[in-house]
This record gives sequence, C-alpha cells and structure tokens, in this order.
Amino acid sequence: MEASGAPEGLPTGGTPPVCWRADYKNEGDATVWVCGYRVSGTAFEAAQRMRAAAREVKFQKGLYLIVVQWNNVSQASITTLVGAVQRSIPDR
Repeated sequence: MEASGAPEGLPTGGTPPVCWRADYKNEGDATVWVCGYRVSGTAFEAAQRMRAAAREVKFQKGLYLIVVQWNNVSQASITTLVGAVQRSIPDR
C-alpha cells in the first residue's frame, strides 16, 4: 500500500488520519483505503459519519477505518477481497 490522501467523503475535523491506498485490477477494479487513527473511537465515529455509496463498503477495526470501492467486480470477488483485508488488519 502507498501513502495516500483520505478517500472522498471521509469526514474532516480533529486530527486527520494517516491513510494508505491500494489499487487492484482483475475482471474490474477495486480501491482499498486503510486510514489509521490515534483512537479507535475516532475511527468508529468516522465510519458512522461517512455517507453510504453504491459499490462501496466501509468498516472499522481497532484504530483503522477501511473503505473499499469497486467497479465491474463480481460479488464473489469483492467478498473475497474484503474478507482478506479484514483478516490482514490488526485488532488493536
């Protein structure tokens, strides 16, 4: 993953998170952002305040907010990608 700006629509205010981005291409394309916060409550609040969008899933795990966006990807493929990302993020 490369250091990146925050995904579009991420609520601002307070100390901004540190974000990383990875782009995947296969049958379609997917982008994964992992944004790290100092406190897990802030990551949770950002996940709650970020608007829902089509072809996007977001979740909070510990200090991290993860946002996955995709285009032209099957449900099975995006489910596999999101599951792999969930398993790779530490719980702290």
